[in-house]
Order: sequence, then C-alpha cells, then structure tokens
Amino acid sequence: MTERALSTYFSLNRRYYRSVNLVRDLDKPDSVQGYVPTERSVDALRRILGALGNPNAHRAWTITGVYGTGKSAFSHYLLSLCADEKNSVRAEAYEIAQGSFPVESAELEAINVHIPAKGLLRAATTGQREPLSWSIARALITAAERFWHKKKKPDFWPLLTDWEVELDTRHPQISHQELLNLLKAMVTAAQTPMLLVVDELGKALEYAAHNQGVQDLYLLQQIAELDIKGDHQVYFLGLLHQSFAGYSERLAAVEQSEWTKIQGRFEDIPFAESPSQMTRLIGRAIDSSQADPILYAVHQGATRWFEALAPVLTENDIADDVLAKAYPLHPITALVLPLLCTRYAQNDRSLFTFLTSEEPYGLQEFMATAQVEGEKVPTLKLYQLYDYFVESVTGLSSRINLQRWVEIQGLIEDARDRAPETIQILKTIGILNLITTTGSLRATPQLVAFALCDSPDDDDLENWLKAIQELQHRSLITYRSQLQELRIWQGSDFSIEAAIYELIEQERAPIADLLSQAYPLQQVVPQRHYTTTGTLRYFEQRYGDSRLDLDKLTCSSGEYDGLILYWLDRTELKSVPDKTLDGKPLVIVEVAKLDVLATRAQEFQVLKKIWKTAPELQNDGVARREVKQRLTDAERLLDETVRQTFDWANSQNRCWIEGTLRRMPNARTFQSALSEVCDRTYPQTPILDNELINRRVLTSQGAKARRELIEAMLERADQVAA
Repeated sequence: MTERALSTYFSLNRRYYRSVNLVRDLDKPDSVQGYVPTERSVDALRRILGALGNPNAHRAWTITGVYGTGKSAFSHYLLSLCADEKNSVRAEAYEIAQGSFPVESAELEAINVHIPAKGLLRAATTGQREPLSWSIARALITAAERFWHKKKKPDFWPLLTDWEVELDTRHPQISHQELLNLLKAMVTAAQTPMLLVVDELGKALEYAAHNQGVQDLYLLQQIAELDIKGDHQVYFLGLLHQSFAGYSERLAAVEQSEWTKIQGRFEDIPFAESPSQMTRLIGRAIDSSQADPILYAVHQGATRWFEALAPVLTENDIADDVLAKAYPLHPITALVLPLLCTRYAQNDRSLFTFLTSEEPYGLQEFMATAQVEGEKVPTLKLYQLYDYFVESVTGLSSRINLQRWVEIQGLIEDARDRAPETIQILKTIGILNLITTTGSLRATPQLVAFALCDSPDDDDLENWLKAIQELQHRSLITYRSQLQELRIWQGSDFSIEAAIYELIEQERAPIADLLSQAYPLQQVVPQRHYTTTGTLRYFEQRYGDSRLDLDKLTCSSGEYDGLILYWLDRTELKSVPDKTLDGKPLVIVEVAKLDVLATRAQEFQVLKKIWKTAPELQNDGVARREVKQRLTDAERLLDETVRQTFDWANSQNRCWIEGTLRRMPNARTFQSALSEVCDRTYPQTPILDNELINRRVLTSQGAKARRELIEAMLERADQVAA
C-alpha cells in the first residue's frame, strides 16, 4: 500500500461545521428539524417552562458549556416552542416534543399549559463586543416588529424607531433605564411573557471586562430582578462558554468578586457532557466513510488498545467501538481532550475548534501531514495536544489563577534544548498532570509510555519506559510512589489571592497617591503652538483630590508653562480658578470613572509590593512565576484602564480650561485648546523656528556654536561681517 495522508481516509462531518444562529434561524422550520432532546436539554426545558407558571420561580438563567454541547440548538428549540401556534416552527417543535416525551409527562404538560396560543414575546440576539444594551435593543426591535406585524402599534413604537436609527450610528445613546422601561411596556402591551435570549453572552462580558463596563453587569442584574405588575414577566436566558469568573479573570481580584456576586442572580444550567459522552461525540464528528482500506487495521488497533487500557476505559465507560470511531486520535488523547477543553479551553477555543479548524497543531493539520504506512495508522498523541493548547490557543498560558499550568509550561520551556523525545515525555506527563492527579488517567509510567505509542504492542514501548526512568534519575521528573504518579510540577503553598486581599485591607491610600506611584504622568507639549511659533512649551500633568487647595496650586518647577490637574475625587467641582498661584494657565480634568481605576491601581501597587517583599517568593519558584505574571497582567490592565479613562471620545470626563467648562469630544480638540491657551498667555512669543536655538537648554552643538561666536566677537572685534 502506498503512503497516503490521513486526510485521504478521515474527515469531519459537515454538520459539525455549522452552528445554529438564533437570529437568522428563529422562524425557519427546517432549522429545528431533527433536533433530539438530550438529558441535559430536557432538564433545562423542565426548569424553564416550569417557571412560566410559577410567579415565585426563578426568571433568569445562564446555560454554560463549551462550544458544541448544544446550547444554541436547545435555545432555538425553546424559542420555537414559544412561538405563536400559527407559526409552522412551533408545529415542528411540538411534533418533536410529542415524539420525545410520554403523553402524560411533565414536559408536555408544561408546554400545553404554560405556553399561550399567541406565544411569548420572543426576543433573541447574538452578543457582540459592544455595550450589552445595544444588543438587547436590537433584539427588542426585531421582537416588536414580529409580534405587532399586523396589529395596532403600541405607544412606545416611536422610541423603537428612534433606536433603530441610532443603532446605525457609531455611538447610539440607549440608557439602561430606558431599556428596562421598554421591557415592562412591551410585556404589558403584549399581555404575554417575554423570553429574552442572548447567545454568545460571553462576548458582551468580554467587552465589559475590556472597557470597564461594570454597568453592563448591573444591567444584567436589573433584568434578572425585574418585577412587572401582573401575571406576565420577562424571562432571561444567556448562553456562555464559561462562568462569569472566566470572563473576568483578567480583572483585579476585587472586581472578580463583584462579577461573581452578580452571577449569583442567575440560576446556572450546565451543558456539560461527561467525558465519555464527549468522546463518543468525537466519534460521531469524525467521518471515516473513506477509510475502508485501513478500517481493518483501525478496528484491530482499537481492540488491542481496549485490552491494554481496560482499567482506564472501564472507569470512563468507553467501549472498543468508541475508540475505533475516534481515530485518528490516540485513545488516550480521545479521553483527555474533553477534560482539557472543559477545564482550560478559552471561550470558543474548544473541542470542536480543535477538530474542525485549520489552526496549527489541530486535527486538520495533523491529518493533512501524517502519513499512513502500510497497516500502521498514526495517531494524534498527547504531546501534540499540548502543542495546540499552548501554541495555538493564544493567551491560555498567561491566564491568571492557573498556577499548575504556569509551572508546567515553565519547566517544559526550560527543557527546550533537550532531545525531542525528552520534550515529548514532559509534555505528555504535563497534560496528564493538568487534568488529574487521581484515578486511572493519572500519569503512571505505563500510561505515559502507552500515550507515546501508536499501538500498545509497539516495539518502542520498552524504550519509552527506559527513557522515563532515565528522566527520573536525572530529576527532570519525579515519581510519587504513594500515588504511583509521575509529575513535573510540585505546586505552591503560597496563596497569592490571600496576600493581595491582606495588603489591600492594610493599605487604603487615596487614588491620587496610588496613581502618582503606579502611573506617573508625563509632561504635555501643545503641538500646534509649537509648530507655529517654534517654541516648545510644557504643561505639567498631575493627579489631585479634595486634599488640595485649588487656589494655592503652583507648578512644581518654573520650567513648566502651565498645569493640567486630573481631579480624582468624588466631590464634584463647582468652580475652579483660571490660573495657578504662580500665574500659569490651569487646566482641570474631572475624571468620571474612578472605581475601576482605583481598584486596578491598588492591585498593581499591591502586587509590586508582594513581588519585592514577600519572603515566600525567595524559595517558591511557582509562586514567583505566577506573581510575576500577575504583575505583568496588572500593569497592562492599568495601562489600558488609564488610557480608556482619559480617552475623551469614550468618557464622561469634564474639563475646565482657565476656569471655563469646555466640551472635549476628542484628544485633538484638547490639544487645540492647550495651544489656544498658550497663544493667549504668551502672545509676545518671538517666532524663532530653530530648534537648536529656541529651547530652554541648549544642545551640545548649540553651546559650542555660542561659545565660538562669543570668542570670535571678543577676539575679532575689529572685523566687520561681510
């Protein structure tokens, strides 16, 4: 048999490439055809439909699960059931329910009793990286147009029309209170409950995390707690790839705690298959219809693996035919992949992304490059899985709160110059260490050796066992005889979170002081004034609060031509002086968003102190690496926060220029205002467009020229220039 790539024999079933789009498919009967309620979706259906008939029941849920677990398909089915009975999509959904549930089941009863003939107000949207209010507004506009299509338009219709126009602009102005009022008005006018579903809610949470959008979190809380007079309420369902904490992990520890509190307003419904079910799902996703020439070898290999891995497979409820269907994944890879995706995958980077994407180190690339030699079928092994999760899933290794991952990656990075076989062993042990330290999937020498072979009776098995033993002797890996487990990580007893909270409680400095230390401001040059006059003028930038007497402000040095003070205080300014005490122009910027800025500045300063002074870090390499990573992340986050906070285009900051409140729509306007101030304050500035001369301190060349000129004037006073 000639050598051929694995992709000749294996591919991915096309239906696993396409996911349900709630907005696009909402009223398409064919999009709900073939839906099969699973155990987890039946449980979710029971809980949500049961709440429709219970005024005291929970009205807000999140469905959490990695990509490919059926969250969107379930939500689409639920929305289809809640359509008007004249809608063909409801008939299709009801037929599926009749075929799936017994006649007297609680599910059928809930459908028949709690869903009215005219259906629910169905509002669906797909979250985007934008304010959550914009996404929900789009959903409400579409829902209203669908529900009142041939009916008399309610009083709030002009507002919807205005919003539709605004949403086509760059920065629509949709307040949260307006949104909440509209939810109430729509339900009252429709006289039926509303089901509001936000798919990809995580994208909105990511936006909130990146843009200090804590108000978006409070909007979610307000919707969850919304109480409307009467029998009809708003029911909210958000679809997530991970918990709120997962999206907030790049934030400061105090902010993460706030996010967790808000998530407590939602009843979470996990859509997580057991590892064995996910392994079976992998088998259904892989198409082996073209594998006839090697199918016998695949099934023979699966049978041998089933015998060799009996304890592992029995514990995970896996049969030999499941192993065969999962080829060309190594059987141990097929078991580990779902666990790794569930615990460490980032948003849509998950099992089906690994299977279907063209990313480096993914299954598609492996099948395109690996060659079948005779009856020997290559398999994708654990060390290749490690390569995908570290090299392809950007940002995973830098995520905070993953001390074990950080240590494992660090140790493997340190061994990069060693033999390829050594690296493969370390990666294999590292992956197994990440998913478990107990049970049959722990990193025993035998299991690690098996994970490196294409067949359990591979001639290389003994060689791998010897190589593992050699690494033990060289102390590159350790063997814990009590657990019969190989490890490349040793763990840390230092609790970084506890240290952060302890120092935060001890040191509660004003935000102005925190930022002065953590993020000192540089001087500013009014650019247009410089280009027109040739004179460089400098405005000092400084933080301040109510401890300052604004009437006694002075520049810290006589070299400065003006002062810009950033007011970091919750005391609102009423009036400000136009100049400093030493007669320089004064600009005061009243910063609006202080809470997030204070939290992130505080955490950065605390982490700096831990890094410099914590004695535990001297002998704890794991904790030292994580604190360093946390410090890097905190510095980057503070930098982003300061830029966003002081960004005129995206903030509500107020600005006083020489005692007058001015609107500053963007940075260019602010720069122009500074130049205007210099033009007014220094009107007699000579225009001298020579930067070698027109400066406070001469350059070395300028000083030399001045010296030579003075010498010439003194020594050759009798000479007249031509």
